[in-house]
Amino acid sequence: MRNRSNGRPKMGALLPALLVLTACAGKVTTTAPSGAPSAKRQPASVSPLPGIVQVLLANQAAGRIRTIGGVGYVTAPIAVPLANGEVSLIPSTPDLEAALARLQRRWLNGKRLPLPYEAFQTAFTRLTAHRVQIGQAGGEALIRFATTDERGAFRFEQVPEGRWLLVADMSSPVSILLWAVPVEVGPEDPPLLFLVDGAILLEARSAR
Repeated sequence: MRNRSNGRPKMGALLPALLVLTACAGKVTTTAPSGAPSAKRQPASVSPLPGIVQVLLANQAAGRIRTIGGVGYVTAPIAVPLANGEVSLIPSTPDLEAALARLQRRWLNGKRLPLPYEAFQTAFTRLTAHRVQIGQAGGEALIRFATTDERGAFRFEQVPEGRWLLVADMSSPVSILLWAVPVEVGPEDPPLLFLVDGAILLEARSAR
């Protein structure tokens, strides 16, 4: 049950397409038909991400940085470490965490039975889109990657104080496990983090 792709796309594979879609979406305008009564303009929701990115960059420049360490493994039905797997650390936002929480509730309400593969794709696409938005906000350098060792241990150095999301997955021929764990980095190094059974965001059936 090693961490391998099983033919699924890598996290960075969707970036070019999403960048094109985002650029196109920014050029779309709508106008009311001639003679139609004008509707009241609804205030556009403002994403907190640019502000969050600026705070993280400011903390980094000021030396408010910490070290994050952890280990990933599952114990059911047998103990298996997240060996030689990729773990990423990305700036988090409330809307991202809320969207992922909805996916987790769907999995939990189904008694933790594996969801269709499309559920993993939904989460994967949401996380990839968030990475694109971080880059657009000037925070591409904030995104961190680490490779676990044979025991599933990982480590991130010089992480600015703030709210982050720790993301990893583990694949087998049967299913994919996905973690997306919020991490609050404060004035002191956080305790050891665990990507374990109880922290799983969802499990989805592997792509056929």
